[in-house]
Amino acid sequence: MTGSFPAARQRPGPGRTEGLGRAAYLDGPLHLLEGRPLAAVNGVETTEPGTTGSGRLDRARHGALELRDLCAALDEHRTRSCAEHRLALTALPVEPFGAGSVLAVMVGTEETRLVVLRGNSASGKSSVAAGLRERFGRGLALVGQDNLRRVVLRERDRPGAANIGLIDLTARYALDAGYHVVVEGILYADHYGAMLTRLRADHRGPTHAYYLDVPFEETLIRHASKPQADEYGEAEMRSWYRERDLLPGGFETVIGAGSTLPGTVGRIMRDTGLAALPALDR
Repeated sequence: MTGSFPAARQRPGPGRTEGLGRAAYLDGPLHLLEGRPLAAVNGVETTEPGTTGSGRLDRARHGALELRDLCAALDEHRTRSCAEHRLALTALPVEPFGAGSVLAVMVGTEETRLVVLRGNSASGKSSVAAGLRERFGRGLALVGQDNLRRVVLRERDRPGAANIGLIDLTARYALDAGYHVVVEGILYADHYGAMLTRLRADHRGPTHAYYLDVPFEETLIRHASKPQADEYGEAEMRSWYRERDLLPGGFETVIGAGSTLPGTVGRIMRDTGLAALPALDR
């Protein structure tokens, strides 16, 4: 299994229709970056009143293209990201927002690296992510499922939960800001698989995914040495455990329990090319 995903330029979706589509995960960034009401953003207020149909979309798209290209030349990541989100809203016709909506929004650059680390509780994901950060230095963002789901939102892990979109948003924002990104967590395939697949397809740079395959008995031993060992025990861990919960498509590289922490960190650094890239002075 390769573990490496080719960067996609456009992800077509089924059932695209004429008109301006909406995607909830785009509304927030546009609102925050532009400081304008969501209604104004979704209504493409920058176009002339009375202009209809494709004319409205063309005008908005032209303005967004100019803004994106200007900010790219100035290395203004934040404003360029805003322009690219506007392009997604104005230039890509999609079906009305709903459970089956598909909207391709390219993120990051050809140089950014996206790493996805998955595995059961106490499989070593957080330790590997921290090791990658320590080895690489500044410029590598850690997007942890536990932090966003349990700390920020205090939310249960369930299908369609808010943390799924928050993980997606956070990773996309960091990639657009020029950071390499590590997304780590249990990230059950049936809960998070669709989001991770979209993120991989939309990333301009290389994406690598790893599954840390550790037997249940070994996770219990590792959990006993963790600071939060008294917060939950074997019963909870058994209920969370899913054996080889791999994403469909065979895209993940499986790393077994025999791999040491330094060995796993070093392998990922080499696989992704991070070992040959300089840290970013931020």
